[in-house]
Amino acid sequence: MTMLKGDCSSFLLRQPGSHFFSSITSNINRRNKNWKPPQAAERLDSHLPVSSSVIKNRTSIEDVRSLRLITAVKTPYLPSGRFDLETYDNMVNMQIANGIKAILVAGSTGEGQLMTWDDQIMLIAHTINCFGDKVKVIGNGGSNCTSEAIHATERGFAVGMDAALHINPYYGKTSLDGLVAHYNSVLSIGPVIIYNSPQRTAQDIPPSIIEILAQVLTWLVLRGYGI
Repeated sequence: MTMLKGDCSSFLLRQPGSHFFSSITSNINRRNKNWKPPQAAERLDSHLPVSSSVIKNRTSIEDVRSLRLITAVKTPYLPSGRFDLETYDNMVNMQIANGIKAILVAGSTGEGQLMTWDDQIMLIAHTINCFGDKVKVIGNGGSNCTSEAIHATERGFAVGMDAALHINPYYGKTSLDGLVAHYNSVLSIGPVIIYNSPQRTAQDIPPSIIEILAQVLTWLVLRGYGI
């Protein structure tokens, strides 16, 4: 038996062959044997989406569905790490001059996954303020955290975006019921484009789930990505 004395208390550490150590090992093994993976708790009321009729009616679903040419724009940066808005504006103006009908802000091409939510919302708001009268603005709101996805979507529509892009929850590979619950939590806020990218999320959205989600009127498009 070894004793360690500290400033405030003493600790008794027993050798591995002792009854004390064996008891701990036995308890750990028993817990491991009975351990089961936790089941996801599906609470649809944990964060009720905030929306309004003004937001829902500002851009009709049919207007967004009718868009045929949408550009996912890159996000240029200055050496300081801040957005290069001058270059960004020039890129958007070039797209508009060539007939683009909508701009996707902070998607995969725009590296939204590397931005804070505040930065994403700021860039969406900037795009709306400068070009919202010329093109539709679609903002990224996707997250593997449902409460974050809801909050980002609420903020995006609050600053004036016309639709939200939502990738399916990544990394955790939720259950199919959880996938439906995740999307239903944002579909009630405003027009949504569902982004299916199994190469990025490690989970494909099966046709059966698309059929369920297609019953919600605010669901617009399934965007696929094969790279």
